[in-house]
Amino acid sequence: MDLSTVELEPIQSQFLELYRSATHIQAFEDGIVYGSLQTETYARAVFECASELYPVSPVDIEAAVQTRLARRELIDGERQFEIIMSARALVADVAGAAVLREQLQYLLECMERPGLTLGVIPTGTLLRAHWGFCIVNSVRVEVDQYNGPLTVTDVDQVRRFRETFHRVRRTAVFGDDARALISGLL
Repeated sequence: MDLSTVELEPIQSQFLELYRSATHIQAFEDGIVYGSLQTETYARAVFECASELYPVSPVDIEAAVQTRLARRELIDGERQFEIIMSARALVADVAGAAVLREQLQYLLECMERPGLTLGVIPTGTLLRAHWGFCIVNSVRVEVDQYNGPLTVTDVDQVRRFRETFHRVRRTAVFGDDARALISGLL
């Protein structure tokens, strides 16, 4: 794909519509905070980094940020979200210490939302997955890529992603342990 043709907002709109139709999302992220849990400032910094790969207009960045933020409203108890992130993702400095601090505080607030299970894989844990992906309704996988998501629907491939998710889930901490880990990073 020609990276000069990639626009951020349409990709985010596709995710928003996919999530609106979903009942169960399982996501793993190793590099940065998972998109649906990002603050506005953090999301903007992530999208601004895209300009290092291809031309991105400020208008497209702002539209992508607002569309990504709309996904946060879907964590409301009507859908079940299981999100696993590595501790490395929680310390990825995308825009400085103040933005990261705000992001970590927001994650702590999110842990109270109905329908959200948030797990963190502690530093020092052997991790055998190093790419972000989300499984939608156990039948579709979206794999993060620089030029947009790769959609996987083949039953055997989806099964392998589900097995990978369950493997990384077993290494994560949840509840008070996850809260303590995140608080310790502040």
